Amino acid sequence: MRTMRLTMTKYGAITLTNLQNQLAYVWDAVGRSVFILLIMYIFVQLWTAVYQTRGTAEIAGLTLANTIWYFLIAEVIELSKFRHDVAISEEVKDGSIAYTLVRPYNYLVYHFSNGMGDTILKMLLVFLLGAPLALIYAGLPVISLLHLPLVLLVMGFALLIDFCVASMIGLMAFVMEDTFSLRLIYQKLIFILGGLLIPVDFLPDWLQRIARALPFSLITYAPAKLFVAFTWTQFWQILAAQMGWLALLAFLLWRQYRWATRRLAVNGG
Repeated sequence: MRTMRLTMTKYGAITLTNLQNQLAYVWDAVGRSVFILLIMYIFVQLWTAVYQTRGTAEIAGLTLANTIWYFLIAEVIELSKFRHDVAISEEVKDGSIAYTLVRPYNYLVYHFSNGMGDTILKMLLVFLLGAPLALIYAGLPVISLLHLPLVLLVMGFALLIDFCVASMIGLMAFVMEDTFSLRLIYQKLIFILGGLLIPVDFLPDWLQRIARALPFSLITYAPAKLFVAFTWTQFWQILAAQMGWLALLAFLLWRQYRWATRRLAVNGG
């Protein structure tokens, strides 16, 4: 218990330190987060036109107000994720990986703890900047305050799943250095199968089945859908799926980490 407490204190301090660093340059973070206003405005105009053209109040069970809030939550998750796979690739390229690997912490847990400090602030800023626009066009969200902690729990698991996938991409830099192509493919999968570009409910049935069978929809679609249309049945289904995929991805990541560190070639330094 003492060892676990010291470990949590160590990585918690890393998160807090990075959060304090981000707060020291909070206006830079605000400037980067302002992009959400443009994204939300475009989506609001697009989906308003879609609903008006179809002459319907709902599409796949979602009203226009639901859809607007859905996209805000999906963008909060996407714009706030830490891109540690890029940092891993840069460490391999410049040779600093030779020093970071031997420091007294777990290499991947360090990146997660460090990234969380950045993510917490980004999530808050993106939501605060995007929420007024959503309120103007969609009104108050329908979510109950009792359900909000459960949505945040699902969002936390979503970040863990994304961390595992991004880490697997980052670790490929140990053997191929440039992982840009892998990162690009992953981003497009999140856009289409993850429900970022369009809610999974709006996809054709055959594509919905594929999206729901893969972990990408558990990262953006699942938390956003629960926020706008919470049901207990869907919550337990999503939570079970997230835990199953997280266990599998964590195991694969652990195996890949052991494999990659044995094949690391450092060319910089």
